[in-house]
Amino acid sequence: MPYIDSTMSYASPNQVSPRSKRVGATILGGLLGMTCYYLPVGKDTFVNTAFRVTKRNAEKDIKTLQAVADEISKNKLSNESKIFLTEMGVNENISDIAIKCKELKDSVTDKFKVTTLKKEFADNFKNFKKDESLMDPITSKAMSTIKWNGFKWGMGIGALLGASLSLIATRDKE
Repeated sequence: MPYIDSTMSYASPNQVSPRSKRVGATILGGLLGMTCYYLPVGKDTFVNTAFRVTKRNAEKDIKTLQAVADEISKNKLSNESKIFLTEMGVNENISDIAIKCKELKDSVTDKFKVTTLKKEFADNFKNFKKDESLMDPITSKAMSTIKWNGFKWGMGIGALLGASLSLIATRDKE
């Protein structure tokens, strides 16, 4: 029969430190919050985000056109600038560039054009939700932006809630 020493101390199971519990709960809350990526997208949110993407693209194109106009005035037009002008459908002269800049600015500032653009986004929203292959680069970027914002906010809020709940659960009870 094996000899059992009653004075022998047996190790208790490893205890998890309160700090580890807090870190774990924070990470778990963040992971759970990441599921906000899959929340449904509302029509108004989509329309406004798609318009913001359109406006940012127009502003970027205007800045690039102004830089190209500057190159033309210095007689140093680069190949990249020539390609950009061709893509935009603009001739290599300053007056055509100024007209194109005005058109781009009007497309995102003119009340009638903005209303029409937003109506197009709203009318096509159901089709975009059903089949993402119907989206153009602007609407695809808008949908992606909305989903990733939900992901980031969900992760942040989930992590804060997880950390808060773990602090409450692991505080010393006296």
